[in-house]
Amino acid sequence: MDPVGQQQQHQGEQPELNAFGKLTAQFLQYGANASNNISNAFDSMDTKAWLRLTVIVGGYMLLRPLFLKFVTKGAVQKLEDDDAREKRKAQISPNELRGLVEDEPEIDEEGDGTGADWGQKARVRQRTMLKDLLEAEERRREEEEEDKDIADLLED
Repeated sequence: MDPVGQQQQHQGEQPELNAFGKLTAQFLQYGANASNNISNAFDSMDTKAWLRLTVIVGGYMLLRPLFLKFVTKGAVQKLEDDDAREKRKAQISPNELRGLVEDEPEIDEEGDGTGADWGQKARVRQRTMLKDLLEAEERRREEEEEDKDIADLLED
């Protein structure tokens, strides 16, 4: 008898499988087919096919990181644009509702420095530092005046 006939005869003798058994048998058949197809594909490859495969895999390995950077950069830019649009949409900030409005330092077009040109961030930092020093000096003077007022009241 031929092998196909024997296989059919053996299948007739076996009890029928339930749904899980059929599913398992089908997956085993898929695995065997995939294994045979892959081994046949690599056995029948010539030099041209190997070179083509090497170029495709190498190109993928080289271009994938660049593509991911490009896509990530675009996504970050889109998120920043959305955030900027939302900030423009909001007319009153939560700090303004609480009464904690912060004064943004004005940026003069004239340079503060005499020798070298200062960058915008350096000018803002310098202005903020000077403003903080003046506020600290003003607080110190107010405390001294309060101490003098208390001393005057104690002397009377």
